[in-house]
Amino acid sequence: MFFSKKDPQQNIHQTFESTQKFLEIDQIKDDLLLFKDSSMRAVMMVSSINMELRAEEEKMSIISAYQSALNSLEFPVQFLVQSRKLDLTNYLGLLETSAQNQPIPLLREQTSEYILFLRDILSNVNVMDKRFFVIIPYYPNVVAESSKGIMAMFGIKKQGQTQEGENENYLQNRQQLQRRSQIVSGLFSDIGLALTPLPTEALVELFYACYNPETAGHEHIKGLDTLGANYITTRQSAEDNIDSGL
Repeated sequence: MFFSKKDPQQNIHQTFESTQKFLEIDQIKDDLLLFKDSSMRAVMMVSSINMELRAEEEKMSIISAYQSALNSLEFPVQFLVQSRKLDLTNYLGLLETSAQNQPIPLLREQTSEYILFLRDILSNVNVMDKRFFVIIPYYPNVVAESSKGIMAMFGIKKQGQTQEGENENYLQNRQQLQRRSQIVSGLFSDIGLALTPLPTEALVELFYACYNPETAGHEHIKGLDTLGANYITTRQSAEDNIDSGL
């Protein structure tokens, strides 16, 4: 049995590639998540309803409308609830600046006391921000496989697609996903919930927070406008634009 000494740089490269295999996302572009299986997702942020402030009959009405909305959907959706630890450093800095520039002594003293009050709370309690998202999928490969099977029954062989044909298919698939997003948005608006589609930059930041929960509160992605579709797959791009990589 023979053993060979491996190059350390080669080991680093292999480790990075094996980590990438666990990421199902291929690209983030055009305000969409594109997966390696050719499926795509749209992510929409959902507003919340304070049920504690509602009367009992109103609560039941909201729950019933929510059930009806889910039952009327002809495609699956996913829900994501994300809790983030709020970093109030910038807010406290603004308060301190305001206190220093406050010409009225009483207001300056009250602002200083408020700052001390916040610092005392933050030293004992983690202030969390809870966000709600609905994820809408579209699987164009399912339709493609179905049509492929029908063509095979009649002995028809599918020709290879050109780049122009692939772009056209992508645009059609994106339109189908946008229609689904409009359907979900309309159903939830009847309940009193507002849905906001996440743009590309917000999608990148969302996954950055998922993979970096400890640092996302005080370390933010730099140069979001310069990130391209290769953000997920290009290691150097991630290292250059993010304080700490995914």
